[in-house]
Amino acid sequence: MKLKPKEEADQLHLPIRRVNEGQALRLVHSDSVGAEGVRFAAVMHVAADGGPIRTIVGGRHKHFVGEEPSQKTGLSNPYEGPTEHALIVDSELRSRVLDFRTQAFRLRLLAGGVVREWICDHLRFLRVDGVDIVEAIECKPNMAFLDNEERIVQRAARTVLEGMGWRHRIVYLRDVLGSGERQVNCGEIYARTTRRVPTDALARFESMCAATPNTTFRDLRLALDDDRLQGTAHAHAMICAGRVEVDLDRYLFDPAPVRLLPPSDFHSPIRF
Repeated sequence: MKLKPKEEADQLHLPIRRVNEGQALRLVHSDSVGAEGVRFAAVMHVAADGGPIRTIVGGRHKHFVGEEPSQKTGLSNPYEGPTEHALIVDSELRSRVLDFRTQAFRLRLLAGGVVREWICDHLRFLRVDGVDIVEAIECKPNMAFLDNEERIVQRAARTVLEGMGWRHRIVYLRDVLGSGERQVNCGEIYARTTRRVPTDALARFESMCAATPNTTFRDLRLALDDDRLQGTAHAHAMICAGRVEVDLDRYLFDPAPVRLLPPSDFHSPIRF
């Protein structure tokens, strides 16, 4: 199978004005009055149904592909290759990531004197210390996959995206997977992403969150269920839902500190 562009479903959003360093760009719809008489920095194609710009079809592919459901967003995310899959898990488990999506848009822009296209592998919205951040990410297995032509495209994409106030990143599999402790944590926690937490356990969680948000993993699992296995599974599910902040780089066991979070109140800027 492979990821194929949804060509017939595209709409256009246009970051406009010339791309000069430090000059702000903004998105306007191609059919809007605001798009009349402007000069484009790039053309952004998005799917009309609000979903990914590419879907999984066909029988040819270079990497393994699939779709991964999200407990955090309630949507499914297509991916191609191990780095894209690992980043889905990372965004699902990090509480500071409020929203994310894969294959979010295709950017058509001038790069190296030639019109080229770039598809955003992973787009996510974070809130870090009260600051809202949008990251548009290119996923690569390692640096060997970033040849000179690709570097030209990435530099041009970064200029446009940073002009919009977004952050452009290139990530590699090794950096997403991280340490052995992170990999163990992600594997154990993400396995519970579809776990249903009973209503009574959710009520106890909300009471604990309001009273003592800074606690330990042991106290959290005991509050959710007296049984160790059930309590642990429920606690992992609450991490997947973005309601518990943990340090993924330290093995999560009973004495580990955790922070319970209230429901996030935000308007996602990455839903076009």
